[in-house]
Amino acid sequence: MYASTRTALAAALVAGLLALSATTASSAPAPHTERLGTSPTGEQGNSYTYGPEFSADGRFAVFSSEASNLVPGDTNGQRDVFVRDLRKGTVERVNVSSAGAQADNTSTSFDISRDGRYVLFTSQARNLVHWDTPPPADEWVDDVYLHDRRTGKTERLSFGLDGRSVDVGGAAMSADARYVAFTARPNRMEADDPNGYRMLYLLDRETGKVKRISGRDRPEWTSVVYDVSDDGSRIVYDQFQYRGPGSALWAYDIKKGTQQQLNVTPEGTPTTVMAVDASLTSNGRYVAFSSGAPDLVPDDTNDDTDVFVRDLETGKIRRITHNAETAFGTQNPEISPDGRYVAYEATLRDRDTGYFGVGNVYLRDLRTGSVRLVSESVTGGTVEDQAVTLYSVSRGGKEVGLSSSSTQLVPDDTNGVTDGFVRHLR
Repeated sequence: MYASTRTALAAALVAGLLALSATTASSAPAPHTERLGTSPTGEQGNSYTYGPEFSADGRFAVFSSEASNLVPGDTNGQRDVFVRDLRKGTVERVNVSSAGAQADNTSTSFDISRDGRYVLFTSQARNLVHWDTPPPADEWVDDVYLHDRRTGKTERLSFGLDGRSVDVGGAAMSADARYVAFTARPNRMEADDPNGYRMLYLLDRETGKVKRISGRDRPEWTSVVYDVSDDGSRIVYDQFQYRGPGSALWAYDIKKGTQQQLNVTPEGTPTTVMAVDASLTSNGRYVAFSSGAPDLVPDDTNDDTDVFVRDLETGKIRRITHNAETAFGTQNPEISPDGRYVAYEATLRDRDTGYFGVGNVYLRDLRTGSVRLVSESVTGGTVEDQAVTLYSVSRGGKEVGLSSSSTQLVPDDTNGVTDGFVRHLR
């Protein structure tokens, strides 16, 4: 009797485990696309929304939008910065003053911290913080701000001479929000530099010190910042001649204070073609970028823009192409924080008609070489009406941030404007 009871219990346990396994498997969400710009009642945004950046676990997505119906009380008529909790579906506006006042001018999101606590954005607003030297009423230039979602505090991080605006071009930060890189005009940042071309600066929020990164040997070259590694070890940025062919993509080592040029041949000679749209892994070791240079790797004969992944420790470089049908090359890459996946944009030629379609987004697994369509339409193929822009990729390639005016990414997209999206791949 005991043996039979034990056998029955074992059978019941096995059946229960199988049932649980089946339930868990069936309840796993299928890949799907989520629109960021929706109101608390589920209405689609009534104006333009742009693509997101993710917190480390992919839960929080920060994005910009001109829509006025995403949160209650949005009456400023400006582009604002929002954070969407992808788990709960809630949205909050974060480009507000410490007292909660909405911005009196346009703002743009740039980054979110590892835990989703801090949001980095630029703004032309003049009521987010107190100004000792208010900018002229007709001067519409941006400055860098950091909003703490836990305390509600908003602080300005970019300070020029006499506290004035520095006319920021872009910004990025480490995952703990300690290091903030931004581009600004030296003639507003430094007393002894009349140069008006934007240069790269690095703020250490722990010490309060600001350091210029762009060299002084090329005053006529302007700078564009792309990324700061999550661990705060490296910055990747571009320098290019405002009126001329010169360009250089740099990786700057924050701790060592050294930098290396990335768009160089295997022999170390700088290429004559620009490299752009760079993205770093969380540890700063690998960088993805796009370039039309034919001499970054041997046997590059496709005469197209390609994506490249460079190992900053070994110097090895890998070229990423889509396939022979690619129209305008493979471009605008985002590498996942763990370095396994690279997402990119590619435009394909129709096999039947020979005409080129619109740009779509793909994800390549660098370990297996497999490629997956990210910008999947509601009918299961590529979108065909409007190009899709890539913004970001979360760890493990689980979420990909997109932006497009296509009506084919989600059902019932009838607002007629650009929307921001999250593609959940698993």
